[in-house]
Amino acid sequence: MLENKEYVLCGGTFFTLLLQARKQRTAARKNAVGEKDGLNDSEVLEGLIRVAFPDYISPAGRSIRTHTSSYKACRLSANEYLPFDKEELIHTFDREIKETFFSPLQRMCQFSLSFIDEKNMGRWLVRAILDTISRDSSITDEIFYIDQNGHPMDKKHLLTAQNIELQPFLLGIWHFILSNRADNTVGAATIDSWHDRPTVKRAKRKFNSEVGKNWGNSVSVHIIQVDEPVSGEHKDSIRPRKVLVDKRSSDFDLDWASRRSMRSPKDEYRAYLKNTREKYNKLKTLLYNDAPVEFYNFYICNNIEQRIYIKKNSYRRKIIENSTAQLLHECSNFILISGTGGLGKSMMMRHLLLDSIEHFDEFGKIPIFIPLKDYSDSYDSLLDYIFEKFEGLGGSKKLNDLSKLLSHGSCLLLFDGLDEIKSDCRKKFEHDLEFFADKYTDNMFVISSRPAGAFISLHRFTVLNLCPFTKEQALSLIDKLDFRPDEPAIKANFRNELDNTLFRTHMEFTENPLLLTIMLMTYEQFAEIPSKMHIFYREAYITLSQKHDASKGAYKRVLKTGLTADRFADYFAEFCARSYRDEKFEFTDLLFDQYFNSLHERTKELHNVTPSDFRDDLVENMCLMFYENGKYHFTHRSFQEYFCALYFSKQKDKNLKRIGDFFENKNRRHYSDKAFNMLYDMIPEKIEEYIFSPFLKSLFVMCDAKNGYWTFLEELYPVLYYESGETSLWIRNEANSFIYNAIIRIQDIAATLDFDELPQEDEYLMDEWVYLDSDYKSPEFESGSLINKNAVPWEYKEYFGEPEVVGRYYEIDIEAILRNPEKHEDTIHLLESDDFPIRAEFLAVRAYMQELIDKEQAVGDDLFDLFQ
Repeated sequence: MLENKEYVLCGGTFFTLLLQARKQRTAARKNAVGEKDGLNDSEVLEGLIRVAFPDYISPAGRSIRTHTSSYKACRLSANEYLPFDKEELIHTFDREIKETFFSPLQRMCQFSLSFIDEKNMGRWLVRAILDTISRDSSITDEIFYIDQNGHPMDKKHLLTAQNIELQPFLLGIWHFILSNRADNTVGAATIDSWHDRPTVKRAKRKFNSEVGKNWGNSVSVHIIQVDEPVSGEHKDSIRPRKVLVDKRSSDFDLDWASRRSMRSPKDEYRAYLKNTREKYNKLKTLLYNDAPVEFYNFYICNNIEQRIYIKKNSYRRKIIENSTAQLLHECSNFILISGTGGLGKSMMMRHLLLDSIEHFDEFGKIPIFIPLKDYSDSYDSLLDYIFEKFEGLGGSKKLNDLSKLLSHGSCLLLFDGLDEIKSDCRKKFEHDLEFFADKYTDNMFVISSRPAGAFISLHRFTVLNLCPFTKEQALSLIDKLDFRPDEPAIKANFRNELDNTLFRTHMEFTENPLLLTIMLMTYEQFAEIPSKMHIFYREAYITLSQKHDASKGAYKRVLKTGLTADRFADYFAEFCARSYRDEKFEFTDLLFDQYFNSLHERTKELHNVTPSDFRDDLVENMCLMFYENGKYHFTHRSFQEYFCALYFSKQKDKNLKRIGDFFENKNRRHYSDKAFNMLYDMIPEKIEEYIFSPFLKSLFVMCDAKNGYWTFLEELYPVLYYESGETSLWIRNEANSFIYNAIIRIQDIAATLDFDELPQEDEYLMDEWVYLDSDYKSPEFESGSLINKNAVPWEYKEYFGEPEVVGRYYEIDIEAILRNPEKHEDTIHLLESDDFPIRAEFLAVRAYMQELIDKEQAVGDDLFDLFQ
């Protein structure tokens, strides 16, 4: 039976199917009088070649017809006229598909429009290609890039797809063939099976195949139209207008249009948009401290990275350039932007806000900027907190008006600074956010945060990573900054060094917009850049302390406090340490005064230093803080972290153990927090002797007294988290100890678990993930979305049945398996084997502890033997 036949997908078989879906040819008698239809086999093949190789030039003469026939029959793979063996061309095409996708998609849309009967034959063509792929046993783990965003799919997911867009699909198949099917002759048997043998010599073979006609899987095929980009900056912006090929298209379009109309906000919110733009379009920065400047006069947009699942433990890295809320919306309605300090998260959020205001008529969502540093558990609900921000800029005087907008899905909610919420309020916020998102799911949610140990509690959010600056972006920022126009050589020399050496040798600084700006300022003072982070901040402080005198000639302004720069640093270091301990990042006048009046450093001064003078010096002279909306803020949190580390580094040795305990008890601090790292760099030997060594001795004494390695697991890794397949989780197994995590990070001995090695047994299974059918319409879920199986509505199951599980989340509870070791014998054997990553980490940490003990032993009687 035909259904059991083996098919092969290659250039010839693909081209043959395209020809069967070709537009209707012109009558032969019209051809005879010179009216060419432009649809002969050679012209179609040349058009297909230009999709991949746009500079292809058609050969002169009639020889192309012979080559076309041979290629279609799978007798020819490539030659001088068919450049399918040109690796340079194929590599360029491959890079286009994986990095931009828009340009080749434009070309495929033009090809399809010119040659394919999209409306009548498009659905069969897709089904025929899928049928061919399903019967091609040589296709196993290869990847197809077949949707308009360039997302990849393996064979399994491709064959179960419910909605396919014709032109991106054809483009992805053509890319697959050129990348994976250099030998076109492998399809000869397939071509033979698709055609009747001619009964007359030299007669044309007739296509007579059931391919695609009996394809059992339901699939809807769409045609897209891709608008021309407005400018080069938006070359990756694809704005399709989908039209269903089948009869459901009219219902779909009417439903979509009615929803858009329902969500259109009233003109009364234009005033709110104007007020919001005026508030956020200008700001002061480190360089522009005297007066606020236009945001886009100095802003360079970071790239954003999306990790896209391909197959088990395999992901593709997609880079989103020139990000906008509309582009991020293509990834998900729920976005979490993760980035380290100073990378530009708040700037990105401000950019998304301003851009959505600029393109409000196009995007149609009212942006609400919600700084989370102001959030506390005193608010009854998250809605009340959002309303406070909305009302403050003239959005509405009634909470009910905001509720209506949210109910219609008319808002873009920009939550800036998840990591700035106090740890004791974080749980309430996440609970409130979950409830809020369930109720108002049609809105777009964007959250920014420093990287956290896990975002499991925000399971519906797609995590996107804010990328460090590229070299080109770093240079562009320097070009934009208005720095010392009276001495242009300073910036020019710095830019030259940045271009030639600095970007490579100091990437920790040059990839970070804030640190790069400080680098430029420091370069003016020292004409070199230090390699250690704490030295960099020390020199940055010296630069900032002298910044206000740069153009004053011989006149030296005295600080209002009357303090020297060194003494001022002592005050500020204690201020930062105290506020860091309490997780305070902004201050009213009253709170600032309370912290200042508690400083021990004040008792060492002969003259009185007032809080107001100290504040003025911080803001006006030192530029270490700024004043906004009635509160004082650190110019950047990293300054608080550096000065906190500086203060701790100057304490007596006997107090270092207590300092270590402070960090240990603040176990929820993010690993991107640099305070402890800088403290270690300042006094590494003391940290090892007074913090690391006592900690490890205590840990291993406890382990050895109990159950050794298993006590270690129970204390530090009581639960192992892992996943299989596709989930929306971002999992990292971190130890239950800040100090321990610092040790394994500094010593570079942290274990990395390979999920493939862990048992995928039902007894460890906690959650499963499924895809909803793309035809399922619900206000709670996006069409075709990946969700937790427990969240699948009962009415979905009634109509579509149980969805297929595509991902699983597991937990191994150490205490639980030790209670019943006979039942978990294989798992226990795996975890205690010496090559298991955490077991290897355990042994490496024990060896490191012994190194520390050996260091502490006196090596001789000579006085200088003590000074190692």
